[in-house]
Amino acid sequence: MGASYPTKLILAMRSGNRCAFPGCPRELTVNSPGGNAPVSTGQAAHIRGEQPGTARYDAYMTDDERNGYSNLIYLCSDHHTQIDKQESDFSVDRLFTIKTEHETKVRGAMVAAFADVAFPELQEATAWIKSVPVDAVTQDYRVLDLDAKIRKNDLSATSRLTITMGLSIAPLVHQFVENESMLDSGYSDRLKSGFLSEYHRLRHDGLHGDDLFETMCVFAQQGVRDQAGRSAAVAVLVYLFERCEVFEK
Repeated sequence: MGASYPTKLILAMRSGNRCAFPGCPRELTVNSPGGNAPVSTGQAAHIRGEQPGTARYDAYMTDDERNGYSNLIYLCSDHHTQIDKQESDFSVDRLFTIKTEHETKVRGAMVAAFADVAFPELQEATAWIKSVPVDAVTQDYRVLDLDAKIRKNDLSATSRLTITMGLSIAPLVHQFVENESMLDSGYSDRLKSGFLSEYHRLRHDGLHGDDLFETMCVFAQQGVRDQAGRSAAVAVLVYLFERCEVFEK
């Protein structure tokens, strides 16, 4: 069965695309020398083993639990091999601690990087929309109560924190979008169209709640490597979330 693709995407994002093993410097996204899409080399390692006979296997878990986000840690291939081959050194509790500490550090870095976002980071984060065709986009600019919008989309406190931090620079994002629209009359519509197309695709695939929101964050960060750029990408998504042009109203 294995972990689902959306689960792996969310795991990679929450790990900052880096190996969670303490002291490992590896960034697990590799650029293509030919200009093709980057390739992820990270592995969704099981904390409690996936199959009988594997490290830390728990017979009382269901397959969904084994392959769920909470039982996975993002590692490079070397450290994935190490935690499984040296099982006695890496208990379930120790691996959960490693996972939690690493992901907490990554989230802290994302939050801190919102302060570094300016027009250059927003330009990098939205460079992908240049090739987006304009489909039908909503013209509904109502701004709903944020709490109601979060409840409507079944989002947790974790997603709420991301949204709150993204909204802290919403005026900057708004100014950026207006400036770009003055130079390119189709900019705003392509921005909305790109996000809406991906949103509806993910909804069609059955994603909802935090899984949908965080997979949209991954989509927003396409082609961006540095932390300020990734935070800028999330801020653009949150800007559209707040303006009710993406996600359920």
